[in-house]
Amino acid sequence: MSTPPPPPPSPAIPLTPDLRSAYQGLLGKLQTAIENTADPGALEALNSSRTNVDNVLTKDAEYRLAANTALYGALLQQISGTNDELKALQAQILAISSGISTFGDILGAIDKLLTLIPGA
Repeated sequence: MSTPPPPPPSPAIPLTPDLRSAYQGLLGKLQTAIENTADPGALEALNSSRTNVDNVLTKDAEYRLAANTALYGALLQQISGTNDELKALQAQILAISSGISTFGDILGAIDKLLTLIPGA
């Protein structure tokens, strides 16, 4: 029993810039050919191919937009979570620093008191 042949390789999705450019170039050539022919059979085939190539480009653009939207959402969530943690850290630091200020006041008061007591 023989093993089935492997499936053909799939193009990268989203399309690479070179592949996207090739599809765009083909789309332009198909459009030019459509504009320059009057043969009904050729027009039907050219229009069908033009529509399919345009659909590839449209779906690639939609995929990129959806991916960017997902990345935007993930980034927004990360920023929000990070900001919440930073606010909590800020509150902790403020609490510590206000305590340090209070301790500084206490140390100042102790120093003042000890300077007023001879031999202390």
